[in-house]
Amino acid sequence: MSAHSLPNRQPDASGHDPRQEYLRSLLVDAGLSQREAARRIGVSERMMRYYLADESADHRPAPYVVQFALEELARRHDVPDADNNVQD
Repeated sequence: MSAHSLPNRQPDASGHDPRQEYLRSLLVDAGLSQREAARRIGVSERMMRYYLADESADHRPAPYVVQFALEELARRHDVPDADNNVQD
């Protein structure tokens, strides 16, 4: 099954979890750096750093749309392509 054949998942903001620990785990699951994840979802590197910062003056809670985009990147990373290679 390719990432393109995954069933569409509808956003559901009731599961919003802006904690930096959760967002960081999504980056690990997606196999992406902060820089690459920011590029792929269309946010600046600076905003990604704010979202992932420890609870400090620099921390900003990530909006649900950022969480959803990172969840999708992580979900698609685990799906093998037609040649049974994991998607990057």
